[in-house]
Amino acid sequence: MTAENRHNFNLIKGGLNESASGGAREFVGASVTNTRLMGVISMTVHWYLPENSQMTDLYQFFYFDAEENGFETYSSLLGGNSPVDYRRVVKAENELAGGLGGEQVSITEKEARYILQSYASFNRERSLSLPKGQEEYGFMLSPAVTLSDEELNILMCKQCPLLDSPNQVITYFLMRCFGRDFEAAKFLTKGYVRTNLFPDLKAATLLKNTIEEYQDAVSGANTQYRQTGKEPGKVRDFATFQTLKSYMCESLLEFGGKYYLAVTQVSLEHLRVVKYEKLSLFRLSAAEASMMTRRSEFITVMDLVSYAPEFTKDSTALAARSMLTEHEGGELFMIFRDNNDHVKKPIYLLNDDVLGIYYVLDAGQLILASYSLDGIKALEKDLEESYMDDYVVPVSKYEFKEPVLLEFIHSGFDDFEDFVEAISLEPLDPDDGR
Repeated sequence: MTAENRHNFNLIKGGLNESASGGAREFVGASVTNTRLMGVISMTVHWYLPENSQMTDLYQFFYFDAEENGFETYSSLLGGNSPVDYRRVVKAENELAGGLGGEQVSITEKEARYILQSYASFNRERSLSLPKGQEEYGFMLSPAVTLSDEELNILMCKQCPLLDSPNQVITYFLMRCFGRDFEAAKFLTKGYVRTNLFPDLKAATLLKNTIEEYQDAVSGANTQYRQTGKEPGKVRDFATFQTLKSYMCESLLEFGGKYYLAVTQVSLEHLRVVKYEKLSLFRLSAAEASMMTRRSEFITVMDLVSYAPEFTKDSTALAARSMLTEHEGGELFMIFRDNNDHVKKPIYLLNDDVLGIYYVLDAGQLILASYSLDGIKALEKDLEESYMDDYVVPVSKYEFKEPVLLEFIHSGFDDFEDFVEAISLEPLDPDDGR
């Protein structure tokens, strides 16, 4: 072939070769979970890539921890604008934020960049490495974004749920204080309130919090009056005052395998903390802490028939939003409640956000477990309404006075009935009406 007859060919890349790094990006939208007061948030950002021919949509998923880990997790999806891609996005969001119990709230591009830059600074200040994928999200780290005080307050409000009860405010406040997340704690205060009353404690997890209204020893009442607008030298005017209510709190804390009980008094003006006092702090043993958090566990046992399909996240509606973990003898699907209303209770327990668990044994058994009666009923109904109901055989139901499922998982038994016999507990009647 002569040089004159040769042709120059240009390689045209197909959609499969298109990437998310580099090139132009147009902001489509972003959202953040309103779970900032739990200490963690998840953020999703959607970009349009005009230079790509097929893979035109980039979805970025961020997970941030305000207490210790900062910018902790990053993942992304690159695709087109199709129903299949949308389902992939929903699945990815659920895997990252399914356990947070919050709602997605829309934010602006400026707010999204500010959140990312704030947690990236958090990591740098603590010598924490940034997650992999910086070639995709690095463009959001510059130029630096600053927000006014008003903009900061608006953004914080977007990241927090509606506060409508004293218990909710107090537990969130204590959770943030003991987690040494003072920025979020101060969001719940009015006026100056010292939040770091336990400087010798490291960032601790609030395992349990008990709230009781404070009763004055003399009057027996729980109302204090604080005069406002008083001017020196003038007669006091009692027509203007604000009512404060005080609460006694016992907080069970854990960090580094150590347990403490902190007793504090918190005073509210409406739904804002105006006073925070330390009363006592003492160390507890692991056994004492276990007794304080002890609770019942409801368990329903099913056998899977030999021709049953594999149990996956697609098997039931609740399993679809579960968090999956692998164990030596099977797979555990943990299902969280879709809200954080347990924070409103006078007795808060950390794991009250768990609705229930499906544990699928390799040996062909399916175990349903929950800490509450409504939880186990929800799991049973969920299974009954799924196609898996045709492949299970009911075996037994139990109520244990303390949780045993974790012990069973690590026991080496491959049949729950054998495990129960070994620990000498009697099952409930399968027709007990649950």
